[in-house]
Amino acid sequence: MNAELGQREVESSDGRGRESYSNRLPQPVKITYLIGSLARGGAEGQLLQLLARLDPARWETSLVVFDGLYKERVPEMVSQVLSLGISSGGCSRSYFKGWRAAQAIRRLIGHLRCIRPNILHAFLPAACILAAPAAKLARVPVLIGSRRSLVDSYRTGGVVGRVDRLATRMCDFVLGNSAAVTGELIRTDGVPAERALTIHNGVDIAKFKAGDRSLRRVYGWSEEHVVFGIVANFLAYKRHSDFVRAAAGIAAQVPLARFLMAGEDRGMLPAVRREIAQAGLETRFVIIPGTPEPQQLYPAMDAYICTSETEGFSNVLLEAAASRLPLIATRVGGNVETVFPRENGFLVPVGRPQDVAEAALTLVGDPILRRRMGERSRELVKQRFSLETMVRQHEQLYERALELRRRSVLANIPGTLRHGARALG
Repeated sequence: MNAELGQREVESSDGRGRESYSNRLPQPVKITYLIGSLARGGAEGQLLQLLARLDPARWETSLVVFDGLYKERVPEMVSQVLSLGISSGGCSRSYFKGWRAAQAIRRLIGHLRCIRPNILHAFLPAACILAAPAAKLARVPVLIGSRRSLVDSYRTGGVVGRVDRLATRMCDFVLGNSAAVTGELIRTDGVPAERALTIHNGVDIAKFKAGDRSLRRVYGWSEEHVVFGIVANFLAYKRHSDFVRAAAGIAAQVPLARFLMAGEDRGMLPAVRREIAQAGLETRFVIIPGTPEPQQLYPAMDAYICTSETEGFSNVLLEAAASRLPLIATRVGGNVETVFPRENGFLVPVGRPQDVAEAALTLVGDPILRRRMGERSRELVKQRFSLETMVRQHEQLYERALELRRRSVLANIPGTLRHGARALG
């Protein structure tokens, strides 16, 4: 069934000169999406953007979530939303204990048998673990999984890790949001290369753009100040401490350098505040808890810094790039697919704040380079990472996956009946 799709990026052309399968498919095609939560996050945002932009004349969408929270974020064209009534706490050991997971799978099977989707698309590992057995038992024609991060950011091994790998391999196709994630699906989880695909995240270039810099005045920054920023929840793997250490090196040479941090505290913020105080940088830093409207933050910056030790494919880097910012990022995961050295930014090794500072000082000393890199960042986003491209690639995958499923079914029908089915198809 899957031999025609390989480990590569889904076609992103407009389809001219290629066979369209849409006129052979049921209209509209019924797709059910499964995700743990609709809380603010990268994967959740990408799914909501996809739901809002799929053509309702061609795709009838429904949604299943674990916890039922944040339903107000669901676009109105989604036909129905079901809550499984379980925690969305990810792949924790306790999450899959006892009857709760079994009850959730049983409820999901019943729902799928009732609505009979053509495709079940599970976002993130916990959703994939529930979707794999449910899709098989409910006889959903196509099961697609999506992974959005490298395994070292969430998988701890043990039983849940083995179940995660098994569920991933049960999918007809598995999507990574970067070549790094897709490659890991093949190497680490044993997904056959012909069933592993890459669809990059998309960013709303109308929402994220260079614009109003009035926020600088709120914090006492003039146009002479050079502001470096990071937008990331305060998690250990984001390595905010490296940002602080780089800031110390920058501030020692640039009195007008200022630093902005925004993100929800996930346990690391108190330690970061202590490190800023110990470095004597309190007057240089602004910390904004939470990121409800990040599009207002980027125009206040002059450059964006990512110090993470692991990234699948960073939505924030795309947002910063769309906002015409030069990028300084660690050479990990999907960062290398967004940041092109000396073109729109700099790539540095993990755990080397001195290299971050060196790149930042280059930008401080060359405003023309800073502006040129920022312009190139936005050009690259428009060319490669638009929401329209992301949605079109999903549509192409859905069409081709169902067509390949149709062919595999026909191949197993006895000769006379097969000819009749083709005539009807």
